[in-house]
Amino acid sequence: MRLLVKVSGEALAEGSSGVFSDDAISRVTEYLVSLARNGHEVVVVVGGGNIFRGTTSSDWNIERVEADNVGMLGTIANGILLRAKIEATSDVEVRLMSAVDIPAIGEKYIRRRALRHLERGRLVLLSGGIGQPYVTTDYPSVQRAVELDCNSVLCLKNGIDGVYDSDPKLNADARRYKTLSIETAITNSLGFMDRSALVLAKQHDVHIHVIGVDSGTSVLEAVNSDTVGTRVSRDAESAFY
Repeated sequence: MRLLVKVSGEALAEGSSGVFSDDAISRVTEYLVSLARNGHEVVVVVGGGNIFRGTTSSDWNIERVEADNVGMLGTIANGILLRAKIEATSDVEVRLMSAVDIPAIGEKYIRRRALRHLERGRLVLLSGGIGQPYVTTDYPSVQRAVELDCNSVLCLKNGIDGVYDSDPKLNADARRYKTLSIETAITNSLGFMDRSALVLAKQHDVHIHVIGVDSGTSVLEAVNSDTVGTRVSRDAESAFY
């Protein structure tokens, strides 16, 4: 199975007062290596929210374009750390590719080259978002999944174990979805993924599986189970646990 794994920047900083946590990065690395070692072809889109978010441009009194440029560089920094940790702790071959040209650090993202890496059993890290401002890493997660013929998108979230009908931190009665239709997610503005990414997923029938990176559940169990996290798809019936 070919999987696209969306790793949020926050998943690399859990429990840390800074922008990085070695424990969190090691946990994510173990997940990725486990998938690769068990026969999955793995491509990863790396977020940068632990370093900088373009949506905070107004707080910094700077242009949104410049803020997004900083955010894209943040995803590259996270990609470098993940590559380094994977190489240091396993024998899995890994390639870092970027939508922003960084020849001294990693390869330029080229679809056919990424496909060749996957076919040769290499784990592919994609950084730099889509290489353009005003787009979060949610959209390229779905776009790259379509481009690279991935079976599904696995979203590793920090601090939450699936998709809820309201914010569980604010509403003690919030209910967690077991399965969820993309249309319901869009209509109810559930917020686990950008609207533009969900629209693209609906158009191309991309399946999304949202799980908690800190849930304590084996990622292999999560991938193969219908009782871990929330499965989101175009034709799913929305149902709660």
